[in-house]
Amino acid sequence: MTNRRLLLFAAMGAAVIVGLAGFGDFKETARRLADFPVSHLAAALALATLNFALRLVRWDWYLKALEIRIPASASALVFLSGLAMSVTPGKLGEAAKCLMLQERWGIEFRRSLPVVLMERLMDLAAVVLLALTGVSLLPSWMLPVLGGLLLATALVLLVIVFKGGGKLTGLPVLRRWREELSESQEAFRQLALPAPAAAGLILGLAAWFSEGAAMWVVLQGLDAPVDLHRAVSIYAAATLIGAATALPGGIGGTEGSMLALLLQSGVSRGAASASTLVVRLTTLWFAVAVGAVAWVLIIRTSRPLQSRGSGAGGPEAGTET
Repeated sequence: MTNRRLLLFAAMGAAVIVGLAGFGDFKETARRLADFPVSHLAAALALATLNFALRLVRWDWYLKALEIRIPASASALVFLSGLAMSVTPGKLGEAAKCLMLQERWGIEFRRSLPVVLMERLMDLAAVVLLALTGVSLLPSWMLPVLGGLLLATALVLLVIVFKGGGKLTGLPVLRRWREELSESQEAFRQLALPAPAAAGLILGLAAWFSEGAAMWVVLQGLDAPVDLHRAVSIYAAATLIGAATALPGGIGGTEGSMLALLLQSGVSRGAASASTLVVRLTTLWFAVAVGAVAWVLIIRTSRPLQSRGSGAGGPEAGTET
């Protein structure tokens, strides 16, 4: 992300924070934030960390399924560095993890890209399913959209798993990269088979449920009791709406929809504003901070292959046991 975009992103974030605080009345929002228990903040951060841990387990499992092997500490740092890309539209910036694996451990981009794509598909399916648990909360227009997203995810997986899908690489627009696409598709097919896909979805459901539970904890700490099931559904629905805006980190769309759904659930304006601020702090901004630290650690503890000399690795480095 360039300095200009980073400044724009920071400005957008600041504007949203000011807008949220103002909507709930600055004094009331400030009072609620000042009274927010530290224990609830710690619990929310712990649940967000659980989200990272569960997705890290899935990341490691996917790498091993494709026989991509790097040190466990390096794998964890690469995964965590991707959290810094939470601020890219649709988290597409997480493909940077593949570039990192290629530059520093000699693992070809086309081999690891299916892992990132499968992560995104399973996360999408998990968040849609969690949002659907609160059907009565959602606007009527959103139900067919969520159903369509689930159907699209299933169709993508079917096309990948179906062996005849390989014919797509013969299309004129794709023929140039036929070899690379075929290799990626084969790797994707391994991850999209029923057993690994189901396990990945279960881990995704558990991971995103934990962040929805973090929202519930925040609401309890702000004396805005909303039941767990409702909080998880609100968090999931707001996350999807934010992603649909294609803005960095869903800024604006996520906060606005979260606020609206909380108000619809009977939460006061001050509590809704304060809870939205804390939830985004303990999920999005916490993830970005963890990702930034991991990124710095990778840069400091590993070097690109070309700077290590002739005997320090190569394309086969990712397949050694």
